[in-house]
Amino acid sequence: MIYLTGENVFTFNSGTEFSQFERLDLFKRQGKTAKLLLRNYNRLLAKDIATHKLDPTTVLNMYDYFQEAVGLQRKKCPLRLLKSMALKDHHIVGIDNNTSELRYQGNLIGKIAVMPETVGLVGDITYFDRMGHTIFKEYWDWRGFRSMVETYHPDGSIATQQFLKPTGEIALEITHMYLDGKILPTSYKLIAYRGKDYVFDTQDQLYTFFLNEINALEPGVFISDRRTLDNCVLNVINAKQKLAYIHSVPFVDDKKPQKGILPAYRTALTVGNFDQVIFPTKAEANTVLQVFESKLNVAVAPDSWVKVATSPKVLPKQKVLIYVGRIAEDKNITDLLKCFKAMYLQDATLRFKLQGYFSNTDYQTKLQQLVSELHLQDAVEFLPYQNEPKLYQDATLFLNASPSEGFGMNMLESMAHGVPIVTYAIDYTENNLVKNDINGYNVKNKTPKLLAKKALELLGDSENYHKLSKGALKTATKYDAKAFSAAWDLVVSE
Repeated sequence: MIYLTGENVFTFNSGTEFSQFERLDLFKRQGKTAKLLLRNYNRLLAKDIATHKLDPTTVLNMYDYFQEAVGLQRKKCPLRLLKSMALKDHHIVGIDNNTSELRYQGNLIGKIAVMPETVGLVGDITYFDRMGHTIFKEYWDWRGFRSMVETYHPDGSIATQQFLKPTGEIALEITHMYLDGKILPTSYKLIAYRGKDYVFDTQDQLYTFFLNEINALEPGVFISDRRTLDNCVLNVINAKQKLAYIHSVPFVDDKKPQKGILPAYRTALTVGNFDQVIFPTKAEANTVLQVFESKLNVAVAPDSWVKVATSPKVLPKQKVLIYVGRIAEDKNITDLLKCFKAMYLQDATLRFKLQGYFSNTDYQTKLQQLVSELHLQDAVEFLPYQNEPKLYQDATLFLNASPSEGFGMNMLESMAHGVPIVTYAIDYTENNLVKNDINGYNVKNKTPKLLAKKALELLGDSENYHKLSKGALKTATKYDAKAFSAAWDLVVSE
């Protein structure tokens, strides 16, 4: 068994989660048994699993496990048919499509929120005292059972959280108390688990216990993909292998690795902790070994794989530039917009589509204001986060201005559709993935104008564009299912 350890299947995932999804899929295709073991509580997990088209039998959440809700089939729970509520005495008054009031003898005693993306199904119920203070709140799982109940301190902060089994029994209780002036979770009590109670100080201790329980049932190989979970994996008893995967660049200064490693990576990159530390490129592994004179046992394996299109692209009349990924400050999206402005001044028929999720609303507002200031409202479109192959199929060119990438999954995905890349030159992407005159261009002097200049040159040469599209497909074949499997077979020994 191969165990991938993760925090969650989020509504908005990062490249780390997508890498795990890809590995789960391919391990299954290879006939290997693998599971994604998740730490965080997520009452919408069943929905998120379906959204990302994951096999639910390959995803196991710690809270689901202790709540005895693994494999539970969904049963819709309309808020007006709640068995826990005596509707002869309590009256539900609809306010809008998302909220209803709960009244008793004419007094407001609670509010019911509709489950997201549903009509009339209960999501959570907040109860009030006579003074209007929140006294407790019930949360319902996507699958239709009351999953968690919160109580509150007088100041409104959380006091306790009780996680329930579908039968209504309490499986786990978290106590929140003042610690250094802040209300924080201070105790995790697992109740009557196999006939005993267990108490833990932190969620990570509970997660380590969970990992050991799973490994005791079926010993396997554990892969830590997130640095927040490294110590949990290291504390698994009798694992067949303990591996750490480094998805991004671990250095304090990307341009000067000798300045040191980011604190979050120290556990993973300490000699003797993990059986192997896996990097997406040989260049990054060599930098760690050489700069820090390390004796780490390293391996190289891609963090994703792609299905490669069969035909290269021909330069179209309507040219669409794209960026896919997190829309965040560290991805330097402002430079992309300035680059496109310079291109748009030369060719007003160009269009630019950016697909992903914003890191925060402030950054979203900042970018939308910049689009307005650059007078690009009719040419730039921000698309919602989703897995949409058609975007790549209709794309002409992929632009990237990120200053740092461990590999560049989004650029690889573009190349798998025959879309050439024009990017700022980045360590571990330049030459490893994006190669000048083969599948795109790396711009060493990192300015929007020079990025625009190189992109315009490419879009003005149909013969060269077709050649680079062919090169993109050829590069992508090095990361297809067969190549991915071969690399991972050298790393994982079940």
